[in-house]
Amino acid sequence: MKKIILISNDKLYFNQTKVFSEFNDTINIIEGLSQKNYIYFISRNNEIKGIFRTNLKNKFQLKFYQIKNFNMKNKKVFMISITPFNFLVFMILNFFHKNLEGFVILRSDGFKEYSVKYGFFGKKIYEFFFNKILKKFKPIVVTDKLSNIKNFKYLKIFPSEITKIWSKNLKKPNLSKPNLLYLGRIKKEKGIFSLIELIENLDIDYNLNIVGDKNKLSLTNNKIKVFKETSNKKKIIHFYDQNNIFVLPSFTEGSPKVILESLSRLRPVIIFRDIKHVKSKFRGVFVINRNTKELKKTIIFILKNYKKIQLQMKKNKIPTKDQFQKDLIRIIK
Repeated sequence: MKKIILISNDKLYFNQTKVFSEFNDTINIIEGLSQKNYIYFISRNNEIKGIFRTNLKNKFQLKFYQIKNFNMKNKKVFMISITPFNFLVFMILNFFHKNLEGFVILRSDGFKEYSVKYGFFGKKIYEFFFNKILKKFKPIVVTDKLSNIKNFKYLKIFPSEITKIWSKNLKKPNLSKPNLLYLGRIKKEKGIFSLIELIENLDIDYNLNIVGDKNKLSLTNNKIKVFKETSNKKKIIHFYDQNNIFVLPSFTEGSPKVILESLSRLRPVIIFRDIKHVKSKFRGVFVINRNTKELKKTIIFILKNYKKIQLQMKKNKIPTKDQFQKDLIRIIK
């Protein structure tokens, strides 16, 4: 069994047999890597169990004070995203162990994300991290549209958490009015506040259902409802089935799992031009400008042509979780 040092900014909780995270895509990566590798973790610790988990006995939590004398022979590093914490870990590892080898998976465009969150200086800080880390680690990207990535040799992979359950018992939608769904984190860069502003200016009847952290939103509009986030796949599928259009308003994305989920349930998706690259070759994804007029026009078009759009969506070849994990193992051999 090969050995991997996994660096993760995400807060992880460990017990003897399991690893818990707040993010399913992190668990998906851990599951893939652990099939053929013993994993040493360097991560931020969580005092509570995240809502996503995986069984894992072959693991060890590596502490900062252990890095200096740690035997790096025949071990590769796998970094999940570039963040200040991950950069700090990288600098410590690189200081004590000059011949580092490994990979960094870039799940989103950090240049755009840091620019949205922190402005010009945020982008410059990320650029510094990016250039330092990519001189040592081979980048794995989820899209070749990432800023500055063409300056490096990179590997490409298509993340997916889609299993057989997603294509079973498809439900007919209620098309009496627009029932819009957003499922994801409640953060500025995710565009949810922008979406709420656009939605509230619509002059047509609608419902907007948001699945996320209820504590981060305070709303008075009775057409907008917020539901607690969940890791239960059946409950998540139920949310898609109860709505007829999924809206992803993000300002920056890599390869969002929610698009694959929505397409698997034959629910059309609306995205904005900021993330037009995520449309890929998928049928049923509509790219629009970020304004109320175009949003209204697209919603009406989708509802009027729903059956035709669904027939086209059935031709989509949706990537699967199994294929993603196989590709991940193949890449790091």
